[in-house]
Amino acid sequence: MTNQSKKSCKKYKSCKHVPCGEMMNGCEPAYCSKGSKNWGLCNMANWNPKYKRYCRKTQKCTTSRRNKISSDQVYATELHYKMPYIWRHLGQKTRRQMVNLARKPVKVLDIDYMK
Repeated sequence: MTNQSKKSCKKYKSCKHVPCGEMMNGCEPAYCSKGSKNWGLCNMANWNPKYKRYCRKTQKCTTSRRNKISSDQVYATELHYKMPYIWRHLGQKTRRQMVNLARKPVKVLDIDYMK
């Protein structure tokens, strides 16, 4: 096993300090403008206990010195709850484009993290 294939484990001050694209155990999943964060199998255990087996102990993880909190983040549960209301305020062209994109298969959209 090479060093490149080994995943690093990091701890942050709080769940809000986690940058986009990263994950920390025990944090609620969230969306940000550059993607999402805290979407991991261990964090899915909050909704389904069968994922508890994927949780690793964080005692040996390195602590990150990151102090910056992103201002463009929202928790997934909050966004999913508010989406019908947000949908009403989108322009008709934006709605049409979102529906057309949702109808396309993932292969056509070419989203890296869904492959």
